[in-house]
Amino acid sequence: MDAQEQLNRKYTNSSIYTSAFYADPDDALDNRAKLFEGLKSFTMNQHEDSPFCLQVMSTNSEINVMPLGLLDLEELKNYEQEQRRAKGLFQAGDEIPLVVKYIPHVKDEEVKQTVVTTTQELFADFNTAFPKVWAAVNDCLRDNQALLNAIEADLVADFADVYREYQANFTQMSASERQKALGFELKDEELDHFARYMADMHEVQAVIFSAAGFVKKELVGENTFQEVMNDNIRRSTFFWVLDNTFYEVLYYFLTHYGQENAKLAKHLRHQKATLISNMRNDAFERAQKELSAVDATTDFEKYFTDVYIPVAEQLAAEVDKFNGGTK
Repeated sequence: MDAQEQLNRKYTNSSIYTSAFYADPDDALDNRAKLFEGLKSFTMNQHEDSPFCLQVMSTNSEINVMPLGLLDLEELKNYEQEQRRAKGLFQAGDEIPLVVKYIPHVKDEEVKQTVVTTTQELFADFNTAFPKVWAAVNDCLRDNQALLNAIEADLVADFADVYREYQANFTQMSASERQKALGFELKDEELDHFARYMADMHEVQAVIFSAAGFVKKELVGENTFQEVMNDNIRRSTFFWVLDNTFYEVLYYFLTHYGQENAKLAKHLRHQKATLISNMRNDAFERAQKELSAVDATTDFEKYFTDVYIPVAEQLAAEVDKFNGGTK
């Protein structure tokens, strides 16, 4: 019996055992520990012929650790044919390959899949198999980080144009015109700082609207927010989007103000634990209010704005504080 037939027989009409965790872009040790725990749990509670998938959610991609052919048996058929051509009919073996699949959530980025070991080795010799899995997952996380860095670099580049526009507009106004337009006095000596602040918030708003648009289009669609939150997969994805949005906002400030100032970057990272905890609590409370509303349509742009603008304002204040009141 070849591996494809084995997989087909074992997995037909079987439930797929799944587990998932969010990969912190700043904590490789924690990511490794969670991957270890997740895979170890599979090997301790399931059999090597059990269909399973461990999903690693990251800021701009997802990474799946699973048997080859779990979702598409044609992949396993093609792999077997390649092995037989390379090793011969009687040397190819019937082990089921274990793969790490990298799926970027960025347009035009390539999906990558790597065979790292076999399900048999994972269950029979976990300590030998795990480093192979972690090495591949860690490579995917580095690719994901490169995507995040590129996105932030684009935002920072756009900041320059937006900042100049704000600065030009405010400079052309008289003090009384600025007060009328803004609702408060903006002195000439404060103009540059305020233009920078407004440009920063403009870039953050772009992140916010992108996240809100994804939730509205991909998760909710024609459904209600209540229906989304009653579905395990979509609810988990919603909370994944919340963490993603937090990191995109955090990394915007790290990229813009911390790349050439290691001490400032360290200072901002020290704020992360408190900021993300507060964000999650606030987002959860706001979600509960939305769920308790009767016949209400959720405005996701407002929801995400209310959650993340305070995060951005706090990060901007930390930059100001660290730099003695000016950016």
